[in-house]
Amino acid sequence: LPSFYVSLRVEGKMFALLVLGASVSSGELYCPSAQDMNVESNAKTSETSDAPSFQDGGWFMRGGSRVSSKTAWNLLGGYMEFDMDTSKVSPGVNTNFYTTSPNQPNCGKDCYCDIQKNPNKPSCMEMDIIEANGNCKMQTTIHTFATDGKPNNANCDRWGCASQASLPGGKFHIKAEFSKNGTMTVYLNGAANDQYNPWPSAASNQVVVQTMSTIGAVIESSQWYGWAPAQKDCPDAGAGGLDNSQFAISNVRVLGTVVQGPEPTKCSNSTKF
Repeated sequence: LPSFYVSLRVEGKMFALLVLGASVSSGELYCPSAQDMNVESNAKTSETSDAPSFQDGGWFMRGGSRVSSKTAWNLLGGYMEFDMDTSKVSPGVNTNFYTTSPNQPNCGKDCYCDIQKNPNKPSCMEMDIIEANGNCKMQTTIHTFATDGKPNNANCDRWGCASQASLPGGKFHIKAEFSKNGTMTVYLNGAANDQYNPWPSAASNQVVVQTMSTIGAVIESSQWYGWAPAQKDCPDAGAGGLDNSQFAISNVRVLGTVVQGPEPTKCSNSTKF
């Protein structure tokens, strides 16, 4: 069934409703703040790179770094949304906002996991809401099965099931909706980036359902150089561009239920629904 979100204010209180046929989502509307986040790394390689700062309902990074949420949410029937500004990102640098699903409360760097193979860390589900290449292109990628990548694997493996789009330049809005059946649809300024190749299988969607229900998903966001989507189509300033590269995430809002970790900051005038 088609779904959409309706925000309305009644007697000073903000309500966010997911309309899915005749059903409404359950959960709480959260606006994570600095105390709800971990600083996982600060790859300071020059005097111009900074540790991340938390501002404008999000974070700002210059140089290589990563932050994560202390909370893991069940996002089924909910969403994550935010504004992202890539106008000052160096060409070829990867800036991103994604979720991972560690099997313990997220303590930061020492609890980190993602879908890739690492002898020192477990693999876990990774939902790449957006990975941006400079100010050029973005990619949304679903990774549900921790198996080596192979072509056309609808059980979205370490290569994943991906969909690309061109960035509009400057600041833009991203919204990732998670249906009850495990599908993820990401919107760039209201336009769906959902031309997945390959299209995720029912088995892949079921992994999302199971993982969200039992472990949840934490926010991860970083800036780094090494791989970025659409490298054949976008310019690349090289590794030296990372130190002065800067991007910002703002106005982060999460509609979901807490599965692991502390309950984060609720949005002002929000209510349970």
